[in-house]
Amino acid sequence: MNIKTITFKSVLFSFMMLLCATAFSQSNEETLKQIDKIALKMFTDMNNRDYDAIIEMTHPKVFEIIPKESMKDVFKSMFEGNEEFSIDVPKTIPKYKLSKVFINEKDSLKYVFVSYDMAMKMTFHKQEFDDESKNMMKNVMLAKGMEVSFISNNSMDIFMKDRVTIVLKDNTTNNKWVMVNYDADSPLFYNIVPASLLESAKSYNQDLMIERKKREEEKTNN
Repeated sequence: MNIKTITFKSVLFSFMMLLCATAFSQSNEETLKQIDKIALKMFTDMNNRDYDAIIEMTHPKVFEIIPKESMKDVFKSMFEGNEEFSIDVPKTIPKYKLSKVFINEKDSLKYVFVSYDMAMKMTFHKQEFDDESKNMMKNVMLAKGMEVSFISNNSMDIFMKDRVTIVLKDNTTNNKWVMVNYDADSPLFYNIVPASLLESAKSYNQDLMIERKKREEEKTNN
């Protein structure tokens, strides 16, 4: 094999690799456009209190554990309140960020993380907090990534940092895009998604917290 043949094959190989990389990049760009529309719809449906639409977008495995009607009751209780408490979630589209597209061929899985901050007000109808219980509540919520500020003895503002919703599709979703909220403390979440996604979600969430910590330290130092 002469030098010209080797050079030609090298150039051809490089050209083919470039074409594959370009096609992959375009595919990911189209996927992110899809996910952006899904994320916007998710927040819009929440603002409209369209529980049926939210349920339609939820991972189907959730309903193997919790019936759809029960899930709908949970949403109603959360957004409309009950005898014990009420939650006021502002009707707004938060500033959200999309991750890159993750692909796991082994699990026939494709997913994107949607991260955002979320604020709400929670009011208890049958309970009041003294100073000691307020501090305890603040510490418990802080351990779950939520900042609490009491505005009365029975109501508080809650700010949730770096919330993560996963938009994914695989064989279990019939290759349809669905969503599931990341919750490191929830057995339900662990029963729904594969181990590869659990590890990736944990790492992504930690990176978000580290980046926020760096920004806060830079702001303090400046």
